[in-house]
Amino acid sequence: MSYARETSLANRSFTPALQTPWAGPLGIGWATAFLTSAAQILSPVSVRKFFHDLARKDRMLFRFGWALVFAVPVFAALGLITHAATLNASPWIKPIKFAISFASFAWTVSVFLIAVRIPAWQRRLARRTIVASVTVEMLCLAAQAWRNAGAHPTAFADFVIQQGTTVMVCVNTLITIWLLVVFSSNRVRIKLNDYAQITAIRLSIWIFLLGNAIGGYMLGRGSHTVGASDSGPGLPFVNWSTIAGDLRIAHFIALHAIQIVPLFAFILADMTPKPSLRQRNSAVYAVAALVALVVGATFVQAALGHPLLAIGR
Repeated sequence: MSYARETSLANRSFTPALQTPWAGPLGIGWATAFLTSAAQILSPVSVRKFFHDLARKDRMLFRFGWALVFAVPVFAALGLITHAATLNASPWIKPIKFAISFASFAWTVSVFLIAVRIPAWQRRLARRTIVASVTVEMLCLAAQAWRNAGAHPTAFADFVIQQGTTVMVCVNTLITIWLLVVFSSNRVRIKLNDYAQITAIRLSIWIFLLGNAIGGYMLGRGSHTVGASDSGPGLPFVNWSTIAGDLRIAHFIALHAIQIVPLFAFILADMTPKPSLRQRNSAVYAVAALVALVVGATFVQAALGHPLLAIGR
């Protein structure tokens, strides 16, 4: 993964130059440096360079991620054609949300796979498994949306949709656990020169797995709303309940920790002046703990039946 400065994530060198223990009163200097680094990394030029490198190093997951993004307008068009709504929203919003989420997941896993030295067959198997499992799950979500839009499949069809989704969730969870093992193994060479970024990846995967556990809990209880029906009013697009607890909020935050925490670590490593490794590592642990705390707090809030925003009461 490389950016505008023509420096790759894999071979970035981290010199002790410009490292100081303190920058400005109340850390204003560090905050300014962090925002400057974030603006550069997230700039259109850097994002375009990132995708250019990803296309060169992992064409399969690069194309698959964009295929999911291009599926979004297709689902939106189907929503307009069917003119049906459930849960106070179009049933096609769920496939749209999952397509976007899975695209970011595919690209993130691609970066992780590029960053480790593992046998080529393992990398190919991981990529193909992700493509197959996500494709099957998206087909199940599309079939579910079609059913909610007015189709009337048999009970067997409903069973196949539900079981297919559950199995694919388990497959993706196993892949993520395997990635955690790979990044935690002393026998695997990681092509990252910054230990804080390795720490960030490990911690983000742990939080991601916590999100998967919340997803399994929702599947087990058969609903995501606590204290009301799933068909109640919700926030626009995300449809998080505004009258009761919604477990999807904690699930969402935990799943996207796999992007949030590593990106935070990369921004820290790109700062000028750059914090020391000890400072960056401490900051990564602090942010990971904060994300995990938010996940736990939103889960408890939902479990108690309280909405994130009680605007429907």
